[in-house]
Amino acid sequence: MNKERKNIGLAILLIFSSLLVCLDRIFWQSSPDILINDKVNIQQSLMQIYHASTLIGIDIFAIGLGFLLQSSEDKSWSSAIKYWIYTIFVGTLGLLILTLFSREFSIVDLYNMLFPFVRNTYGILSGIVLGMLTLPLFNKGVKKYENIIKLSLLLVIIAPTIFNKDIFGFANGTVFGYILVNLGFYGNYIRSKLSVKKVVTRIILLLLTNIIVVSLMPEFSKAVHNDLSTAGRFTNSASALLILLAFYIVLLVSKIKVNVKNGYVDFIIYTAWALLVISNNQTLLNKLIEYNRKTAQSVTRWILAKDIKEILWLMLIVILSNFIILGICKLIGISQKISNFYDIRADEELPQFFYRITNGIKSWIKAHRVYLATIAWGYFLAIFSFLMMNTKWTVAPNVDVKYNIFTYTIGVRQAMVLVNAIIFLLF
Repeated sequence: MNKERKNIGLAILLIFSSLLVCLDRIFWQSSPDILINDKVNIQQSLMQIYHASTLIGIDIFAIGLGFLLQSSEDKSWSSAIKYWIYTIFVGTLGLLILTLFSREFSIVDLYNMLFPFVRNTYGILSGIVLGMLTLPLFNKGVKKYENIIKLSLLLVIIAPTIFNKDIFGFANGTVFGYILVNLGFYGNYIRSKLSVKKVVTRIILLLLTNIIVVSLMPEFSKAVHNDLSTAGRFTNSASALLILLAFYIVLLVSKIKVNVKNGYVDFIIYTAWALLVISNNQTLLNKLIEYNRKTAQSVTRWILAKDIKEILWLMLIVILSNFIILGICKLIGISQKISNFYDIRADEELPQFFYRITNGIKSWIKAHRVYLATIAWGYFLAIFSFLMMNTKWTVAPNVDVKYNIFTYTIGVRQAMVLVNAIIFLLF
């Protein structure tokens, strides 16, 4: 049996971190009665520590995936395309299933699932995919400019912690995901330079520092502002302390390797990725949160118990679905076709790779020009139908807002234009 040394431990860590993200998104939005506590006491400190322990999930996921991807430069472009197609598929399928059960449908939700990058549906995941696309450039640059890259990453991570917890507008957005996955790339690059003893020591120091800082912030907030407005100053996934702790946890787990097939690790990663897609599906989360509020009556332990059960059920459903989805993809060969075209070959440099991709795209366009012309015609009809529905050159969707009709159609209503184009093409 052909086997390679693959980091199964790091892949399992991705599953664990994605479950933490799900718990963070569901539990804290359910308004448990623990949030009613507005006093400086042990309960407030424990709440901040617990919240930080769920927030670190997204840091571990993005950095850990960066570790796994860094040594696969030749597959980075095809991986980005596969993950993005999978993201759209899982999000859209989840929305359709939810629609069938709830008998409620929103066209906005459909836009969010079909055009996630345009709609900024999955900020973190978008940043990770962008990181995959620039991985070859990172690998080329890190050998020449290691100190500059290290300093840049540190400044971007530390600055929000010093000045403002969201100074760069991270808020779990695309930039944040891009920075974290690049931190994972860098971690894989330097992991041989750090011994297990050094890594464990830094984990212990960062863990203790996080616990002390997070638990004492309510006291500092009360003393400085006479309220708890800054009690969660370091209870934030963009906190440098949490990010560095996640970095060294991933670095430690990355040293654990077991001989397994490539397919096992890939399956686990896709499962973790799907859980993150679901955790960003706000429509699904709202349904779960609404149900939990009605049945658990905001009692913290009841909500927590329900959330854990629901998340485990979600993981089981995703695992079973992945057997079917990935099996079908393997059967029809779509994954291999993407790899054959977009993987960087061992004997080519980046300029040669881009030249091959450009020529390949030109050949594909020429071979499918009739279909592309039909798509362009459908898109034109969709825009034309929007324009013909208006009798003026301006439109005012709200009382205090006015748009040029072309700007409104092509810009604000672009998602609806695309959906209408798809409907025309189906006919």
